[in-house]
Amino acid sequence: MLDLFTSDPTIEIVGIIDANPEAPALAVAASHGIRNFTNLAEAIDSCRPCLAFNLTSDEGVTLYAKEQLGDANVIGGFQAHFLWKLLTRLKQTNEQVTHLAHHDALTGLPNRVLFYDRLNQALARARRDKESLAVLFLDLDGFKPINDMFGHDTGDAMLREVARRLVNCVRQSDTVARMGGDEFTVILCNTQTPSANDRVANQIIEAIARPFSLHGKDCSVSASIGIAVYPDHGETAEQLVKISDAAMYLAKQSGKNCYRVVST
Repeated sequence: MLDLFTSDPTIEIVGIIDANPEAPALAVAASHGIRNFTNLAEAIDSCRPCLAFNLTSDEGVTLYAKEQLGDANVIGGFQAHFLWKLLTRLKQTNEQVTHLAHHDALTGLPNRVLFYDRLNQALARARRDKESLAVLFLDLDGFKPINDMFGHDTGDAMLREVARRLVNCVRQSDTVARMGGDEFTVILCNTQTPSANDRVANQIIEAIARPFSLHGKDCSVSASIGIAVYPDHGETAEQLVKISDAAMYLAKQSGKNCYRVVST
């Protein structure tokens, strides 16, 4: 429960008390650098001024805390449980809303907004550390006929499976995003050589080319990929996406199911 609030700048947990020194909550508090106590008097004396929540059913704790902190600064009994649950739900709801604002609802991948945020962060690191990074722009070949023939449910299932296969082709430090429709992007951080980008692109092409079995139907698509590299092809997020997009169309013109790299 503490994990919900330790990163919230509007809430500061200054201490936690539990009469049981082996209580899990004390260990969680300690891991976040929050002082923990097993003695009520010591806790109040060390943490004042504060607002005290008594989440136990011991009214004696509430009465003692009110004597020390004043009635207005202590919440106990049913009210404490109600308010703590309400705060918890509001915090969880806020995190869910934030997640939905930055992730694609269908695949769970980062969306366009989060992609650009991560790309700009990756570029800042690359400039600082004098490293390279690559942006891959991917479009599925033959997706629309499958979507039209078998329906949107099958098309959606294919996009989810494509997302899963893409994630399995890259490192945890990389980013796979869905830009919309059947377009995806990949950020490859700290790429050492062009051959590393080529290797990932080939892995993706092979992974997408494997047949899909969706809702009892066997389907196949392929991927056309464009690659742009920082700093060789561009220095901003917008430049790299534009160039990788152009390279992707060159891959389609070259017969599809392949990747291409173009420079400015």
